[in-house]
Amino acid sequence: MTAYETPEERRQRAGIVEVPVPGKSAKKLNGGSHPQPDAFPKKAESTPPVSPDISETGPARGNFEHSVQIAQWPKPDLRIVEDGRAPSPTLDDDALPAGWGEWITKEAAARDCPRDYLAAALIVAASAWIGNSRHVAVNETWREPPHLWIAEIGAPSTGKTPAQRPIIETCRVVERDAEPEWQAAIADHARLAEAAKAHDEQWCAEVRAATKTGQPAPDRPPGADAPDEPPRPRLVAMDATTEELQHLLSEQPRGLLYVRDELTGWFGNHDRYGGNGGDRAFFLEAWNGGSYIVDRVKHRGKPLRISRAALAILGGIQPDRLREALAGADDGLAARFAYIWPDPPPISKLANESDETMRDRRNRLVEAARRLHGLKMSVDAAGEPAPGLLRLDRSAFALFDELRQEAMQRARSSRGLAGGWHGKTPGRALRLALVYELLMWSARGGSEPLAISADAMALASGYLDYLAGMFDRTTAGLAISREEADAAAIALHIISTRPTALNERGLYRQPGWSWLRDNVRRSSALRVLADAGWIRHASRTGTRRPRGDWEISPRLWETSP
Repeated sequence: MTAYETPEERRQRAGIVEVPVPGKSAKKLNGGSHPQPDAFPKKAESTPPVSPDISETGPARGNFEHSVQIAQWPKPDLRIVEDGRAPSPTLDDDALPAGWGEWITKEAAARDCPRDYLAAALIVAASAWIGNSRHVAVNETWREPPHLWIAEIGAPSTGKTPAQRPIIETCRVVERDAEPEWQAAIADHARLAEAAKAHDEQWCAEVRAATKTGQPAPDRPPGADAPDEPPRPRLVAMDATTEELQHLLSEQPRGLLYVRDELTGWFGNHDRYGGNGGDRAFFLEAWNGGSYIVDRVKHRGKPLRISRAALAILGGIQPDRLREALAGADDGLAARFAYIWPDPPPISKLANESDETMRDRRNRLVEAARRLHGLKMSVDAAGEPAPGLLRLDRSAFALFDELRQEAMQRARSSRGLAGGWHGKTPGRALRLALVYELLMWSARGGSEPLAISADAMALASGYLDYLAGMFDRTTAGLAISREEADAAAIALHIISTRPTALNERGLYRQPGWSWLRDNVRRSSALRVLADAGWIRHASRTGTRRPRGDWEISPRLWETSP
């Protein structure tokens, strides 16, 4: 043996043959369009220990023994941590409402967030600002409200919250605009309530007097009934409970914007307080925009009536909780959401704009919100507030029908969440076209549009194509099992920390790893890692094996970055 013999040459001279990775049956982690055979991953074959007759001493012998130890491990299957998810689709200006592309780009740069998040927040907010003032009609029987639901997916500090801030701030401005009128209404209510109280007291006295004299009691005068107190104007609700939302919607005929930092808990908390399925039923109806009546004792013993439950929803989901959020009942609730998961923007210099420029951009958003929220509702035959209708013009109708047929073909060729999502695309297209038409009007001014144009439908179709790409990107990782996802999380931890051993108790006691306290879940994840050649049970010391100790393959550092 020469001093320059490589470890590979030593292994070959000692008769140690490298074990190939059993790979072609392994399922792709991202669950995308790649073939997905039954098992992932197959158990890696181990190489039997080799004890060559080598009499070297010193460093050369130590290096050889290390090479032998490495060779006793199978080559780890690194596909367990590969992120084969498709890249984020590009959000082009021809998929945004005309007149807003530059605003979105500059505002996103100023707030250091992806323009995808900001565009989604603007579109959802506009659907709430329009609310029940306008609906879109395909024909006499098919009508859609404008409100939309969008979930923004991303790890912490990727820009979800900064993208929501201008929307929330604008909603608060519009709410403050309505305060003076509400304060005046409250003063009128106080006067009328006192007058009603006086009428009621006088009537009670007349009833007592009539009773004493044996005369018929007089009828209660109309003025004795106090009017309902005017509700405070609301446009946005933050992380409210279902009951609070129902009360708010019963008082806000135009509808509301509902913003949640984390939608995973919202998906999981339905009926937590004894709703018996009522919470999910309410939100399903809130998407449809139909009437809803709540019959619960706690509502002062009276039914709570919502004429048109219009609720636009904007919220966030962290990627590692995506499966948890979408694993609920198969009732179509998750299919009503559009999902936005952009790639993080490159780290670059923050836009250095003047205060005046930023104020102008903020004022433009506020003025658009005021114009959209200022659209007056019509009145129905019963005298109740009702939405005005915008129909599709002839060209828009042709574009929509082509889109509808394509969407229904995709829905019928898909299953589960994908089938439901594509099945909602025609209705989503109508809502987007209505929002785009009125957003473009809010930017250019002039008279209010009387119909949905082909331009609005074409731009909305472009955004729907973008949303379809985002949906495929979002749901790609859902094809893997939970144990595979858990194993991938542990594998990424191993690569980032590069330990030589792993202790189960030490891992689940670390912040963020408490989910590994579940014995079954932990064992399943570790079994996947062991089968992939990443870890193996630690060697016995004495007569007992150390509990929860695992050796980590040194071959990881040969192949991993």
